[in-house]
Amino acid sequence: MTLDDQGGSAPPALLPTDRPRQSEPAGCTARQRVVLDKAAGAAPEELLLAGFAALLHRYTGQEEFGFRVRTPGAGSFRLSCAISEGTTPADLARSVLERREPVADGEGPATDFELVLQERSGGAYAHRIVQLRYDATLFDQTTVLRLLTHFRTLVEDALGRPDTAVSRLRLLTDGELHRTLVEWNDTAAELPYERCLHEAFEEQAAADPGAVALIRGSEEWTYGEVNAAANRLGRHLRGLGAGVGGRVGICLDRSPDLLVAVLGVLKSGSAYVPLDPDYPEQRIAAMVTGTSCAAIVSRSGLASRLAGAGPRIVELDRDAEQWAGAPAGNVSSGVAPGDLAYVIHTSGSTGAPKPIALRHRGVMNNIADLNSRYSVGPGDRVLALSSPSFDMSVYEFLGLTAAGGTVVLPEPALAKDPQHWADLLSTHRITVWNSAPALLELVVEQLEQSGAPPLHALRLALLGGDWVPLSLPDRTRGAAPGLRFVALGGATESSIHSTLYEVGEVDPGWTSIPYGRPMANQRTYILDTRLQPVPPGVAGELHLAGTGLATGYLDRPELTGERFFDWSHGEVSGERLYRTGDVARYGPDGLIELLGRSDFQVKVNGHRIELGEIEAVLRSHEAVKEAVVATRRDAAGDLRLVGYVVPRPGRTVRPRVIGAHLAGALPQFMVPGAVLVLDRLPLSANGKTDRTALPAPPPPEDGETSYIAPNSPTEKAVADIFATVLSAPKIGANSSFIAAGGDSLQAMRAVSRLSKHFGIKVNVRLLHSGGTVGGVAAAIDQLLASASPDDGGHELNDGGGDR
Repeated sequence: MTLDDQGGSAPPALLPTDRPRQSEPAGCTARQRVVLDKAAGAAPEELLLAGFAALLHRYTGQEEFGFRVRTPGAGSFRLSCAISEGTTPADLARSVLERREPVADGEGPATDFELVLQERSGGAYAHRIVQLRYDATLFDQTTVLRLLTHFRTLVEDALGRPDTAVSRLRLLTDGELHRTLVEWNDTAAELPYERCLHEAFEEQAAADPGAVALIRGSEEWTYGEVNAAANRLGRHLRGLGAGVGGRVGICLDRSPDLLVAVLGVLKSGSAYVPLDPDYPEQRIAAMVTGTSCAAIVSRSGLASRLAGAGPRIVELDRDAEQWAGAPAGNVSSGVAPGDLAYVIHTSGSTGAPKPIALRHRGVMNNIADLNSRYSVGPGDRVLALSSPSFDMSVYEFLGLTAAGGTVVLPEPALAKDPQHWADLLSTHRITVWNSAPALLELVVEQLEQSGAPPLHALRLALLGGDWVPLSLPDRTRGAAPGLRFVALGGATESSIHSTLYEVGEVDPGWTSIPYGRPMANQRTYILDTRLQPVPPGVAGELHLAGTGLATGYLDRPELTGERFFDWSHGEVSGERLYRTGDVARYGPDGLIELLGRSDFQVKVNGHRIELGEIEAVLRSHEAVKEAVVATRRDAAGDLRLVGYVVPRPGRTVRPRVIGAHLAGALPQFMVPGAVLVLDRLPLSANGKTDRTALPAPPPPEDGETSYIAPNSPTEKAVADIFATVLSAPKIGANSSFIAAGGDSLQAMRAVSRLSKHFGIKVNVRLLHSGGTVGGVAAAIDQLLASASPDDGGHELNDGGGDR
């Protein structure tokens, strides 16, 4: 009997390989074998064949596939298998007998195959040897032996439990199951996580009240000063109704006030709810309402965005006298490690943001793990670049200070300028970088272009929230030779990070940076659609467990029930899991490789986005009948959001109008860079939207105005820089950066190049304000004309104040 995973009218079973498939197979030149004994050795041929079909199904997840069989004396047959939820081994064996299709001998030489399975008897079925010939350019020997072992395990289980569905049959041996579920999750560690986040800060303030907790520009704030201010604010908030089990919103940008506000809310006993001041008022109001905030802490320049939010607004500048006389000592709030610390919102598929409720204990465990693992302490400094609504900011403000380190803030007017970040790295001798990969890539690009001296102080980079480009570790170490480069994975629902991988030498055979292994007191399980553990090398959905898990989605029991559940298997009993939606697989040593998403949730520039939320906003426009949002990679390889809309009959849809509609309801990072108007959405054979058939957007340019060629040398230089950053073939003098498809990260790249080219500092707000190439060029010419030869400190912006 010979089998392969090719041939037939049904699609082939595409087994996971150790190396990418090539256009021309090399042929089955290598061999591996396993012995079947006991009942399996005496099993009928059709049951062995059904067992191999079941194995292909379990390895690939495919419910339909074809393969070919050759049995001695019976000729060659082509088989197609359809395996549904309730299919049993007996069902499959009958199907094998009934659905054989004869093929001509010699059709399809073995060199066309990736695998050929053969069996022969060892005498009166005392032993039955199963041999697999395989393409060694695709499969490692250990992989093939593991596959054969799983074949034997599955057949033996099928014989013992003939009425069990194929999806429930065992694949892993007892040893493999123990290794996968227990050994690879042996992460127990004694860490100081049974305390609250603000208590960790209080300990540092008591130990060294004069130590510098925060720096911005020439100003410094000590631990003692921040702690006293937070204590006074916390007492004031308690007087407004804040306490254990409650929530208080914080609508602030990255500032010294933010650290005081976060600690003040935590000291009051409440959990804090970050409300990004850049978000539309409609979204902020929905977040406040959904979390039942007792109050909102803000500042006078930002409070106007909260007019319709509802709760009492506490303005830290205007209202400070109300609590100036309160005691400066620590507050006895009664909050415990198991109580909520913060509620962070992520994008929701129904059109509403999802409030994730995290506890002190889980967040402290994550912070303590990183700080102990990498010896973070009082001598360390971190540059705070993450948005307060992004949970990586928690480590910047509370993680570093829990260790006695210092938080360095960028100047507000230069907060999005990579050149400013590079200056701060050098001036303040930053030791720890913590951000999404895209921000690190921006500053590395800036350092490479400027030829800056090596950053010898920068010793640790913590990257999370998105895919890490393969070239980034080595490029970063080129700028910081002593750097430890750490890729972190996980989900907001599991307290910042859950997996970790320290990148040493980048393997040229990698297609992505490994996702890593579970961190201290956290566990990972990769399961198939029936919640069965998958073998190493086989794709499944990543599930998280352990100390970091959120309580769920605040006041959303149905949504919590969809993602969080109790699970038992083998030696694991009553484990609470979070279903991430990430598709991953284990390597033979337990190292996790992330493969993609199982749903329409994506990560763009570090932000986790539910495409359905953007689609819901698109459909809410009165002129839009249908809408779909997809992702596309631009010429630079960056992931971009693209919207597709179908107008209502008799209505006209203009992309600029739709863009404005989206910007009024969504954060900027969720607004697609391009919107395409279609007559109808492409459909698949089953009537669903065929996302693979959506057209690619045209090259980015301002399509609603006629092209005007750049005239002056400055206009030409600006247009060239815009075109380079946007990967656009043509940028006119009347094209604006944003209308041409640029986003915030690309704007920072453009500003960096403009500043270097013209020898002045160009503020990113000039691009975001909608200025055309001609307008930007005129502003640059004006500044250059007024600047003296030694006046290198001029800054070019749109004249607007701080947000």
